[in-house]
Amino acid sequence: MRVPSLIAAAALVFTAPSLSGQSIASPFRFIDTRKELAVFGGWVSPGAGRFGYGPQPGSLSGVRGSLEFGGPLSVEAVLGLSPTARDIVNPARPTDRVIGETDMTLVSIDGRVKLSLTGQRTWHGLSPYLSAGAGLAWDLDQGSVVEEQELPEEDRFEMGTAFASQVGGGIRWFPTDLVVVRAEALLHLWRLEAPEGFRDPERGFGDVGESEWIQGGGFTLGVGYRF
Repeated sequence: MRVPSLIAAAALVFTAPSLSGQSIASPFRFIDTRKELAVFGGWVSPGAGRFGYGPQPGSLSGVRGSLEFGGPLSVEAVLGLSPTARDIVNPARPTDRVIGETDMTLVSIDGRVKLSLTGQRTWHGLSPYLSAGAGLAWDLDQGSVVEEQELPEEDRFEMGTAFASQVGGGIRWFPTDLVVVRAEALLHLWRLEAPEGFRDPERGFGDVGESEWIQGGGFTLGVGYRF
């Protein structure tokens, strides 16, 4: 009776490693960190609007800070900088209204909510997400060229402080627990104030409102530090 028992015990010892070696590693990995500081760069096309006096496409760079909760939701604050240009448009002209160009330095700050499609974990190191947010944008270089100064004040476009919102998504890649690489595509929606000269019925602008909603797209790549 003892010999069969010893044989069975030996068989169990020698087959245990082979059985454990057949286990399949999970493609999912939990994200232990909750905070992130990142830098990013890319391209954005804000949209010039109906009469073309709004910002033209240009580069975009900035920083973001993120805070994740225990589930799929997180919040983040984003500061962006976009050096670009815009056309100077004279509404008094019936045709050929563009009379020059001026530089713009767009600054934007907004808050966003992010929804991770894989929750608080990654799949093969990847985590796709959806994002939406809102904030403010303004121009640091406001009307500084001669062509624009020669226009009557009511015909000059001034961006002021514009409301802006974003919606889109992206994907994060976690090469390590402390580093994340992000690719993101967003649809931007802006509200621009229309100069009084573009709302003059005698110039044929009878259907123009006091403000205009415009939309454009953008794409960024970034790298962040997790902690």
